[in-house]
Amino acid sequence: MKKLLAILLILLAGVASGTEQTLVMVRSPAKAAHVMDVLKETILEYGYQTAHVQRCDGGMAQFHYKSDFYRVVFFGKVNEVREVLKRHPEMSPYLPLKIAVVAEEDETVLAAVDPRALGPLFPDDPGLQVLLARWYNDIKAMLDEMRDLKTPK
Repeated sequence: MKKLLAILLILLAGVASGTEQTLVMVRSPAKAAHVMDVLKETILEYGYQTAHVQRCDGGMAQFHYKSDFYRVVFFGKVNEVREVLKRHPEMSPYLPLKIAVVAEEDETVLAAVDPRALGPLFPDDPGLQVLLARWYNDIKAMLDEMRDLKTPK
């Protein structure tokens, strides 16, 4: 329960109240370091760029949460993010997209906010709704690939 709460706090920080806050989450049988390497490659294969990888182990230790491996991968398509922020600068806390990667014994948990949860905040922008749905589909597909990943021997 602590682990889920920590992931929710990191990923949902700043999501406006009153919106549906849905997580996309998978568990992988592979070790976290391997998952992280493959996830970064997979992000590129889907046409996105990794903007930043943030280590969260130290910060979470302040809350007495210990993890061998806790990272958040920030990623997106630069032109899409710029265009969305030009039309909706209030979306800056939610972009770029994020996936948390957390070691849990010999397995890895990956979680991301469903981008469609932001849709109700922008009901008058059907193009954004389509983009949020595509981002969701891509995140779900990437996480599904991580679910089936095995650590090499």
